[in-house]
Amino acid sequence: MSLPSVLGLLAFSLVVTMVTSWLVAAFRSRAPAAGMSPANVAANVIWMLLIFATGVIATRYTERVTNVAAGYLVFGCVAFLLSLARAFLYQCAQEQRKSKTKLDRQSLIQNAIHTLTYLLFAIIVYLALSLLARGPADPILFIPVCIGALLPDLDSRQSLIGRLLPFISRWLETHSRHCQEWHTLGANVAVALVTAPLMSVIGLHAWALIPVGFLSHLVLDMLQPQGIMLFWPLSRTRYLILRRLAESPDGAAKRSLAIALVVVAAILFPLADVRRPPPPPISVPSFESAMERYLSLRGRSLVFADVDGTWQATGRRVSARFEILDAANQSFIMLDRYTDRVFTAGCTSADNLYLNAVNIVAGSPVRVKPVEVQLHDERLAEALPAVYQMQREPGLQHIFVSGEIIVSADRDETGSSLQADYAQTQLRRIQSHGEGRYSLHYLTASALIHLANTSVEIADLVIVASYGDLAIELTATPLPPPPPTPEPQRAEEKATP
Repeated sequence: MSLPSVLGLLAFSLVVTMVTSWLVAAFRSRAPAAGMSPANVAANVIWMLLIFATGVIATRYTERVTNVAAGYLVFGCVAFLLSLARAFLYQCAQEQRKSKTKLDRQSLIQNAIHTLTYLLFAIIVYLALSLLARGPADPILFIPVCIGALLPDLDSRQSLIGRLLPFISRWLETHSRHCQEWHTLGANVAVALVTAPLMSVIGLHAWALIPVGFLSHLVLDMLQPQGIMLFWPLSRTRYLILRRLAESPDGAAKRSLAIALVVVAAILFPLADVRRPPPPPISVPSFESAMERYLSLRGRSLVFADVDGTWQATGRRVSARFEILDAANQSFIMLDRYTDRVFTAGCTSADNLYLNAVNIVAGSPVRVKPVEVQLHDERLAEALPAVYQMQREPGLQHIFVSGEIIVSADRDETGSSLQADYAQTQLRRIQSHGEGRYSLHYLTASALIHLANTSVEIADLVIVASYGDLAIELTATPLPPPPPTPEPQRAEEKATP
C-alpha cells in the first residue's frame, strides 16, 4: 500500500471509532463511558488498530473486484456497523461495572502489571525460539504472539481484552469460571483451529505464534495459587509450578517475577537479532542470458518477453508482456499487439524502452519465411506480389518489411509521401540519410502498400513473414489493394508542342 492509502485508512479508523462512540453516548443521553480514562483510551486505540489491520487485508481483495468503489463502500459500512455495536456493548459493560464496583488506582496498576507480565513473557518465549532457530526475530511477529498471550484472559471481564470484547468475556465468564476450562490445552487447540484461516493472510509463522502466546500464558498461570486444569477435558487435575512461589501470600513474588522477566528480556533482545528479515531473493535473468535464450528460440517458436521497464520519452513505468520480433545491436525489437507499435527495448539510452528486468517466454511453434526483393529504377509496387502471396498462405501471423532504398531524383509527386519518422516512443521505421537515401525498419505490409507509387533507383528489401498453427490466434488482417498506377502525364505534356 502507498503512504497516502495507509494514512487515509488510519484516519478512517480513527474517525469511525470516535464517531460511533459519540453516537452511542448521544443516543443513551450519557457521557461516553469512562470519559478519557486510560482503559477507555486503550480500548479505542486497540479497536482502531483492528479496523486498520482489517482494512489492510480487505484492500488486497477489494482491488481485485470489478467495481472497486462498491467494495470500499461495503467495507466502510461493515466497519461502521461493527464499531457501533462495539461501542454500545462496551459502554453497557462499563456502566454495569461502575454500578457494582469502582476500581481504584491501585487495582488498575495491578491489572496493568499483570497484563504486561504476560506480554513480556510471551515476547521472551518468541525471542528464545528465534535464538534456537538461529534466525532473526521479526518485530512484526510480536503482535500475534501478544494477541495469543491475551486470549486466555477472555474469561474475565476485568482483564484488558475482556473489557475490549465484553460480549465474549461475559459469555465465557458465565459458562466457565476464571482459570478453568478456558485455561487449558484444549482451549489452545480450539483457538488454533479457529484462527487457521488467517494462515493464508498473515502467513504460517504469524499464525503459529498465536497458540504459542496462548501456551506461554498457561505456563505463567501455573505459578498462580489455584493452578490450571492443563489437560481438561481429559483430566480436571490442577497443575502448579514452583508451589512455594505460587502460594506466596503477598504480591512480592509477582513483583519479583516481573523484574526477573525484564532482566531476561534485556539480555535476550541484543542476542536475538531483532530486525525485519530480508525479502527472499528474486531470481531475475540477466539481460545477456535473456538475449541468449531468445536467439536459441528465434525462428522456431513465438517468443514473448515479460518486461519491467521505463519508457525513455515519458518516464512512465511499464510491466507487461510483448512479442519479440528480432534482436539487433544488443536490443530487442518488440511488438505491442494491442497498438501495433514496434519499439526497441534494451539497456542503453538509445532504446525506446529501458529494461530493468526481462524474462523470455516461449510460445507456439512458428515458421519464419524471409524473401529478398531487389528493385532497379522501378516503383515499390513491384515488391507487392510477394507480400500478397504471403498474405494468402495459411497461418500468417504478421508481415514486416525492412531494407535500404534510394529514391529517384526525378520522382513524381507520389514520391513525396515518403517522409522520415521521428517517433520517440517507437522504432523509427523510416529514416532519412540524405541525398534521397532512406532506410526502412519493420514497416507493416499496409505501410508498404501506401508507398507503392514511390519510384526508386535502388531498393534492397527483406520481407519477413511468420506463420503459426491455424489453431492459435492470428494477428494478420486483410491487406488493402495496391494503389492505381499513375498515368504518364508528364511525358505527354513534353511531347505536346
